[in-house]
Amino acid sequence: MSNKKAGWKLMRTKNTLYEEVEGRRHNWHFHPEIFPDATTYMVKVRVSPGEGHDFHVHPQMDEILYVLRGCAEQWIEDEKVEMEEGDSVYIKSNIAHATFNNGEEDLEFLAILFPPEGWEAGTIDLSDRSPYSTYRR
Repeated sequence: MSNKKAGWKLMRTKNTLYEEVEGRRHNWHFHPEIFPDATTYMVKVRVSPGEGHDFHVHPQMDEILYVLRGCAEQWIEDEKVEMEEGDSVYIKSNIAHATFNNGEEDLEFLAILFPPEGWEAGTIDLSDRSPYSTYRR
C-alpha cells in the first residue's frame, strides 16, 4: 500500500524481499527492487549463533545497525564492541565493519543504508584481506 503523491509506502512482512546469504536471513522492507523511489533502504537481518556478516565495506553508502534482540560482536575497523538489544551504531561509507552473533540465540537487527545513489557500488568483501582476516582467530 502506498501513496506516491503523499510520499509514503507501507510494507507488510509478507511482502518483503526474502533472501538467504551465508548464514543470514534477510527480509528487505525497502530495497531498490521493491521501492525504487526510496531514499533509504532497510533490511531486517537474522543471524544464527556462531554466524555473521564478515568484514566488508559499502563504498558509497552509510549504514545504521540497530539490534532488535540477541548479542552482536560488532567490529568497526580494528575495534570490537559488544552490542545488545536497543544498541545502535552509525557507520560511514567505506569503513570496514563486521557483525557476528556471539550469543546462544538468534541475533536480529535492522540495517538501514543510504543514500540510494550508492547502491550500485555494492558491498565489497574484505574478509580474506589483511588485517581483517586476522581479527577473529
